[in-house]
Amino acid sequence: RLQHANSAVVLSAVKVVLSYLDLISNQDTVRQLCRKLAPPLVTLLNSEPEIQYVALRNINLIVQKRPQILEHEIKVFFCKYNDPIYVKMEKLEIIIRLVNARNIDQ
Repeated sequence: RLQHANSAVVLSAVKVVLSYLDLISNQDTVRQLCRKLAPPLVTLLNSEPEIQYVALRNINLIVQKRPQILEHEIKVFFCKYNDPIYVKMEKLEIIIRLVNARNIDQ
């Protein structure tokens, strides 16, 4: 369901996977699942601004708990000139959470 057309279905599927990540003891499996979560979350950002905002709020919560999921996807959170101010503010908040010594040049 991570590739569903409905954004609510995608967010619900991500929520289910995230809730079960805490119960998995094998770190390789956790890393694989984290890698699979990034593309659907990034795809949600190609929607209209209202859905983008809801996706960004959820991404912000995800990044607070597991920043490694989106640490290589920082460029998708760069602000566009035509983004509404509420989307820009949320993107900046996520960038602040994701930035580290390896991606600071971007």
